[in-house]
Amino acid sequence: MANRSYLYSTDNLPESEEWTKKRILRSLSETNYDIPLVFKLLLSGNPIAVKSTIWEYDGKIAIAGEYESGLKNLEDYLSRLPAEAEQLVTEAMTFLSDKANRRKYFILECGEIFNMTEGDLEEKNLALLEEIKELKNNIHAIDVPTLLESKDVSDQNAPQTDFAKQLHRIGLGYWANILYYQFDDI
Repeated sequence: MANRSYLYSTDNLPESEEWTKKRILRSLSETNYDIPLVFKLLLSGNPIAVKSTIWEYDGKIAIAGEYESGLKNLEDYLSRLPAEAEQLVTEAMTFLSDKANRRKYFILECGEIFNMTEGDLEEKNLALLEEIKELKNNIHAIDVPTLLESKDVSDQNAPQTDFAKQLHRIGLGYWANILYYQFDDI
């Protein structure tokens, strides 16, 4: 089994009174062995540490962020990508703007990623939270994938293939409403 990071949306935060009454999470995306930049940008709307919705763990090892401001931060970043990224950018914005996926908050679950190395899971989550807060303040300084020209004229597809890998590495192209950890909101 792959260790993954999971992205959900919800209207109620874990541990809130509303959460105990109506615990609904909408599946959005998952990534193997990484916490991609796209997830971090989506969580950058006033992020806070919250209890996990997946793990039974005493500490706060998940992160929640406001949906609308996180989506705006992602849109600001994606607007800087080259035109060749348009298909994946449109796919992401269409999926995330769909009213079926929109909620008040994004929830990022990274316990499986944190558990891949030694150390306290809650401390790792707090470090990720600080990284996400910094991203919000520096969105226009974050590097964007670029389409590199190939020096090998025999392989005309090499630059486009490398560019596509870069886009997937930052988290574009992996949107789905069914994830490994699935909840009832399908």
